Amino acid sequence: MYQRILVPLDGSKLAEQVIPFVKVIAKRLDSQVVLISVCSPGYTAGGALTEYVETKAGEIQSWGVKAKAVCLEGEPAATIIDFAVDNDISFIIILTHGRTGISHWSLGSIASKVVQRSHIPVLLIRSSQQEVTAADAKMRKILVTLDGSRFAEAVIPYVENLARALESQVMLLRVVEPLGLPQLAAYREREDYERQFTTRLEREAQRYITRKKNTLRTKGINVDSVLLRGNPVDVIMRYAEDESASLIAMTTHGFSGIARWAYGSVAAKVIEVAPKPVLLVRPPLPAAGA
Repeated sequence: MYQRILVPLDGSKLAEQVIPFVKVIAKRLDSQVVLISVCSPGYTAGGALTEYVETKAGEIQSWGVKAKAVCLEGEPAATIIDFAVDNDISFIIILTHGRTGISHWSLGSIASKVVQRSHIPVLLIRSSQQEVTAADAKMRKILVTLDGSRFAEAVIPYVENLARALESQVMLLRVVEPLGLPQLAAYREREDYERQFTTRLEREAQRYITRKKNTLRTKGINVDSVLLRGNPVDVIMRYAEDESASLIAMTTHGFSGIARWAYGSVAAKVIEVAPKPVLLVRPPLPAAGA
């Protein structure tokens, strides 16, 4: 699941903020690391870029981690994704909101395109003006957002593997959004219906999240769960901050479950505002005729 990790670098110091995360994950999961940088055809500093990624690969090898460097020409996002597919990459770690480095492409904009197009799980690391330490990269607490659908559950196996390797605590979060019915009935009738419907929805959601928690506990994962009400993005961000979550894990391009919210759009908004690393897994497409 994390056998080969692809790490795009643009030659900037800012992009290197992913390195502590790469070190922690690769060492704990015995992964091979592939550093990749992409430059435009005919770019004159290509030699410097090749030397740069090879130097970084050597540093990673000094940790006892298998690593190699690749420098390619082409459109960055497409080249990264094509390389990942052709070379059995199982995981991509990339910085978002970065600045242009030696390669002259904006890593932040490339990260956005990679997330949109990739069927391979992506760990997005938000750039920071502060130095990222090994302690920051240990991901002691992983927040997993679920909407009640099997598509959202695609992230769970990846979290399970990470949590076991990193000895992380896992928190499963289920958000129930207020119903907000149109003006189709008298106020009191509408209010009563909303209350009854929300109560039933929360009861179903609580049973669901408890089942998922118990399943992970039987596998030896340190896990708990919580059910909250409100706007999904607001609740996710507030809870992540209140609980000092190290990582937010969720699926993207999914389908809404019994929570009623568009899971892909929630993921997009979380990516936009989250100051913490975000693990994104695209769920498999439903089988034909399913």
